[in-house]
Amino acid sequence: MPPAITKTLAALGANLRLARERRGMTIRDLAAQLNASVPTIISLERGEASVSMAVYAAALLFYERLEWLPDLMDPQFDREALRIELAGIRPRSRR
Repeated sequence: MPPAITKTLAALGANLRLARERRGMTIRDLAAQLNASVPTIISLERGEASVSMAVYAAALLFYERLEWLPDLMDPQFDREALRIELAGIRPRSRR
């Protein structure tokens, strides 16, 4: 796994752990809420890449942040794709 991915997942996991702790929940409590195992929650909070996207999404839903997930790749925020599209636009010739 590239270091940038490892670092980002670790930060996400740490934030998820902090969200749980701030709510006074145990790992077992969160596991029950997400219908996941305790080892899965431990892996989630470590930011391990082996945790499925569905478990990360379930945690975001639990913490009322799921609506942010689609925005990660919303076309309006994809500046590189917009740049490529605009570079391919040619002015219409006048007739």
